[in-house]
Amino acid sequence: MLHAFAAPTFFMLRLQPTFPCSNKPTCSRGKGNSNSAHATMVHGKEDIEVAAKKMPYQHLNMESARNIDGVYDSFGGKLSHDGRVLKQNFAIRSYELGPDGKASLGSLMKRLQETSVQHCKSVGIFSSGFGSTREMDRRGLVWVTRKLQIDVENYPTWDDVIQIDTWTCASGDNGWFRDWVFRDYRTGEILIQASGLYVLMNIQTRRLSKFLPEIKDEMECLLKVTDPVIDITKIKLRQLDVNTKNHVRTGLSPAWTDLDVNRHVKNVKYLDWVLESIPLSVLKNHQVSSIVLEFRKECRMDDMLQSLSSAARTLGQSTGNEEIEFDHLLRLEDGSAILRGKSVWKPSELMEARPVKITATNVCI
Repeated sequence: MLHAFAAPTFFMLRLQPTFPCSNKPTCSRGKGNSNSAHATMVHGKEDIEVAAKKMPYQHLNMESARNIDGVYDSFGGKLSHDGRVLKQNFAIRSYELGPDGKASLGSLMKRLQETSVQHCKSVGIFSSGFGSTREMDRRGLVWVTRKLQIDVENYPTWDDVIQIDTWTCASGDNGWFRDWVFRDYRTGEILIQASGLYVLMNIQTRRLSKFLPEIKDEMECLLKVTDPVIDITKIKLRQLDVNTKNHVRTGLSPAWTDLDVNRHVKNVKYLDWVLESIPLSVLKNHQVSSIVLEFRKECRMDDMLQSLSSAARTLGQSTGNEEIEFDHLLRLEDGSAILRGKSVWKPSELMEARPVKITATNVCI
């Protein structure tokens, strides 16, 4: 039996989307009307700084724009395959980096959420909330994350431009899958693949609901007929033996800033709590190459949690730098499971080397 848990929600600004184009001029919403207040032409590198001043809601990545003609953050993204696929470009910011100079897993997880919401909004599935339809509103239903897997081949670093492709497909009567593929915009190299399973929950009763035909019909314009990039329904998580756990962090509790607009804990905070019980020696010398999170129960503001991790197996020679697999459990102090998961950590030098473009310096802010 599935337990209900919180749906992440986001505040969405009304932004004017712009799309990258290396040869032809592009404009934001308002195309075809040169007098439109929103019609802002971008003709090339020479005009990008001028264009930035005319588009106060667009935060352009100026350095990347100089390196790649016409490439910058595109909040609206670009639809393809009859609207069933959203392509959106992002530049990796300095504040998204971890101690190793690579984008942190948490910052990349936020991109999953943002592109999924933007895709729904772009095709009109935005009735009174993110990804909601009229039938969902009538029945008081919202989407919640049931399971998520992220596989990392390579972590982007500062000033890299990544292209994220995302789409959805139905998952029987239980919900839908959403897939993401992260690519290096310059080379087309696949950096990250991820799949999530979403189910419907009644916002009042907190009980799960089936993916009703009436709702599926409303979302037909969004669903792509394809298999998910990762079949997470077949992934079985081991039951962590709390008596043999290797690493424990206690006294964890959500702060006010960890809550979303529904006053429930954001998904990325669960990831932070999982990593709390990873040994520092692993964090320093390894990187996550794969992680699976299975959400079991809702976490609320005054809950106190424990993060438990157990080294399930080690691959390679015992040099302190081998591949390690962990099982994870987040639970309340009364023993109720909030989340189960597993992660695989590879030695940093085994992850494909990418040049780090910045070094630690004295910075004035």
